[in-house]
Amino acid sequence: MNDYDKAGRYMVKREPAGTFRWLLRTARLGFDAWIDSRRVVLPNQNDLTNDLVAAVHSGAAREAVCLELEAEARADALTRLLMYLAGLWTEPGGPDSLALSCVSGVILDLTGQSPTQTLSLRSAIVPGCRLELTVLRRNLADESAADTVAGVAAGDISPWVLGWVPLMRGAGESGIIVRWRAEAERRLTDARDRADLGALTLTFATLAGRRAAWDRALRGWNMQTSPLWDEIRAEGRALGREEGREEGRAEGVRTTVLHQGRHKFGKAPTRKQQKALEAISDLGQLEELAARLLDADSWADLLNGHP
Repeated sequence: MNDYDKAGRYMVKREPAGTFRWLLRTARLGFDAWIDSRRVVLPNQNDLTNDLVAAVHSGAAREAVCLELEAEARADALTRLLMYLAGLWTEPGGPDSLALSCVSGVILDLTGQSPTQTLSLRSAIVPGCRLELTVLRRNLADESAADTVAGVAAGDISPWVLGWVPLMRGAGESGIIVRWRAEAERRLTDARDRADLGALTLTFATLAGRRAAWDRALRGWNMQTSPLWDEIRAEGRALGREEGREEGRAEGVRTTVLHQGRHKFGKAPTRKQQKALEAISDLGQLEELAARLLDADSWADLLNGHP
């Protein structure tokens, strides 16, 4: 799973009901629970274990919605969803399972603009035999940043949707960014919530190629307190713990710094900078670098003082 998938899934889970209301354009929508998708994972499809499969309801109807976030449009998106939804629908539930009347697929394209929403197979041999899947597809590039910020201001849209604004049309305009910050600060008063939104927004600003403008816009926000960032650091430590050695823990944090740094700075470190990072063996120093990543402007700034 890449950073954009991880950040997107994390963001949806911060306020699932509000996000699905915006996504499905359905004001009267309630969120029931996340469905454990590990039961229906296909062979060699381990990334599917983290898919967003929500049980939602509107009136008397309760359905499962599988949300796919795509940093880039994939040619096999509908085929994957067909297999996945079929497994989800046919998988027998347990005694405490919610009764579902339908399963549906939604694709949110973070950067792509694919119009493909229907997969249709018609037999040329078997009379009347047809298989068809139609999903909801939304492209963030088609969404208006101004309208989204206005919707948040009016209370019609969850403030967590603001994290995707850098990927929307008009998101590079200075006036939009100013209004974005004002609404984010008005709607999210908790410092850790604000730090989380900031970390998510900068992740997607990197994907949109608008990192510099959003870095300037978010100066003064302490994103080192972000629970998302804590989770990323924890993954690095977990990777090290799997090795069972102090060197392994250090290697896990170093891998995290390299991985996150490539996305933040838009490039890999130079050979000299890579050697400087590899020369740091102290776990505490590496964790300090990881904590400084959100505030650093470049690899040179991050590694300042490490020859």
